[in-house]
Amino acid sequence: MERRAQALLFLCLLLFLAFGEPVITQPRYWIALNFRLTFNADGTVRVDEKLHPFTVDGRSLLNDPEVAQDMNRSLSQMVNYALLMFSDNPRLLTYRVVKYMEKSYGETVLCDVTGTGRMERFTGAYIVSIVIWLNTSNYVRSLNDSLYEVKVRDSFTSTDPRSWIDVLEVVFNGTRLYGYRWEPPYAHGPERLGGGLLWVNHNEQEAPDFYVFQLEIPGLRKVGEPPEVKAVIEDAVILADGLHVTVKNVGSTSGYVYIRVLSQPEQARKVYLFVGEKLDVVFPSVRNAPVEVELYSGDSILDRARATRLEIAQPPLWSPHLLLVVTIPIFIAAILAVFLARRASREAREKQTVMGEGLSGVA
Repeated sequence: MERRAQALLFLCLLLFLAFGEPVITQPRYWIALNFRLTFNADGTVRVDEKLHPFTVDGRSLLNDPEVAQDMNRSLSQMVNYALLMFSDNPRLLTYRVVKYMEKSYGETVLCDVTGTGRMERFTGAYIVSIVIWLNTSNYVRSLNDSLYEVKVRDSFTSTDPRSWIDVLEVVFNGTRLYGYRWEPPYAHGPERLGGGLLWVNHNEQEAPDFYVFQLEIPGLRKVGEPPEVKAVIEDAVILADGLHVTVKNVGSTSGYVYIRVLSQPEQARKVYLFVGEKLDVVFPSVRNAPVEVELYSGDSILDRARATRLEIAQPPLWSPHLLLVVTIPIFIAAILAVFLARRASREAREKQTVMGEGLSGVA
């Protein structure tokens, strides 16, 4: 009986572990997340992430200690969101985290809590701040001595097309804005906010994939990302189905290359090349010729080409092959005609001979 009681107790323990619920449960919550970018004259950008936790019915959880503890465990993920805005390879960026989930009651965070297209305002936020050195970003391109094009990628859309940055505020600290645009162009534009810009995106279609700025940054000295592979453009030609670009890895390492097509709008494609591999990459929407094509690895340009339309040459009307094809049947027909003519002549002579012999016998 004692063994049976022990076995029953053990079975009850297993059932409790399998189906029992813990006494303390973590409340389910969402996080409103806004971004503020400050472009500094020294060539850095400060990314402030403003987070405000709330329940599914919109109640603030800013002062809930359990939620704060749980959010602290996601710090590395928050940092990665910021880094992916300035590079597709964050390990190449130089950066420093200057604030770790610091609570601030002076900030506000906007969020479409109900999903109806109406932003609600939360007071207070947890702040994560990262300073990134722009000269290590492969999204920065030099235009002249101190003028740069800086691309900022939506790090959410890049990982999941169904997500996007709700609010992006851009501030210029000692830097001068010469122009800006967004990609794709049909996405939502910004509002002017003092000397800066503010994007409030209510849905994925409104949210740009890239925010592009032409900035004068006095203290920026571009270093850039070193080339990952050595490759060349073997061919670039426009056919009926679009632009065909053939690239080949001629180096001793495998890695990514970027094919950039200077069309309207500009297009780019990232492909991975193994050592010695050759790939034909098609841009279906590029039909106009000529068009310039560039090949990059890291921030280094590896090769350039000018693509033109390939015109399929029509064979001449009396080409040697066509002449041969036409001559042979004529020659055969001529031989056959001569043969038939001779045969007809021989049969006629034989018929005359037979008739002559018949007449001679009658006489």
